[in-house]
Amino acid sequence: MDLFTPLVTPNRQHPNFKRLMSESDWDVREVLADWAKGFIDRDNKFVREFQTTFNSCWWELYLYAVFKSLDINVDFSFDAPDFVARDLPMVVEAVISSHAENATPEWKKSISDLTGGRHIEQRYTETLARLYNSLDAKRRLYDRRYSGLPHVQGKSFVIALHNFGTPDSFQLGDVAMQRLLYDLEERKKFSKNENISLPLGIFNHPEFACVSAVIYSSVATYGKVRALGRSTEQFVFQATRIRNNSELISIAANKGDYIESLRDGLRVFHNPNAKIPLPFELFDPLDVREFRMINGEMLTTCHPDGDLCMRQVMRLSQHD
Repeated sequence: MDLFTPLVTPNRQHPNFKRLMSESDWDVREVLADWAKGFIDRDNKFVREFQTTFNSCWWELYLYAVFKSLDINVDFSFDAPDFVARDLPMVVEAVISSHAENATPEWKKSISDLTGGRHIEQRYTETLARLYNSLDAKRRLYDRRYSGLPHVQGKSFVIALHNFGTPDSFQLGDVAMQRLLYDLEERKKFSKNENISLPLGIFNHPEFACVSAVIYSSVATYGKVRALGRSTEQFVFQATRIRNNSELISIAANKGDYIESLRDGLRVFHNPNAKIPLPFELFDPLDVREFRMINGEMLTTCHPDGDLCMRQVMRLSQHD
């Protein structure tokens, strides 16, 4: 599958695709080409959508690379959901959270968007609304269509969501998702605006019992590929990991000294009330952080080097 030969005119190309095609980003294209090996464009629209809408296709390519790394074989003979595991009782539907109408999209982020002084709770609330809308839409799609498909029935239904909802989404980790799914603080609901109240702890709501788990990331971004790529340009990585759920580890390193795996930053949130639970052992690698509610107690897996929470990358420019 050729992702990079333009199929549309430059005025229709997504800003992220244009960035990707720059001469200096050859290593980004190299990583993406590797992710795409074996991926089948079932409806002959994927490449065009990659070039025009970008983020949702980027997320699907990343997920496919993760599944390959876990030896989860995908059966592309079905048109939906997005990923049907060939040898496992699991189907996965991919979705992203995009920016709200009239809000700043992630590809236009500026320094002020990242350091604008907004209170952290305001940032979480904005994220909660975007995450809820994405998950609820896919839950409704399952009820309306997927639940009746023979190849879906009797299998765990997983929603895989990436947060591109705000320019600073890569800084916010998984706090909002924990609140949305489990509501351990028992807040019950949050206000999207003055007129709309939305629920928290949706895994406790019967309509979400069809969702076996949520796969989540906010860091499967351009920075992920920068970390994995072969470029020797001068990049500085700033990252935060958390060890044993409490110890924050701040990292500042040049590209040559920075280490990050494909799956670092990936989360799997299990639904304790799922009609068809997702087996815990499907996502055992240390660099995948799992959330499991067992007998009313939250248990999480912990990477010995700390679980990646956020990461940003800066390119150093040389001046004469």
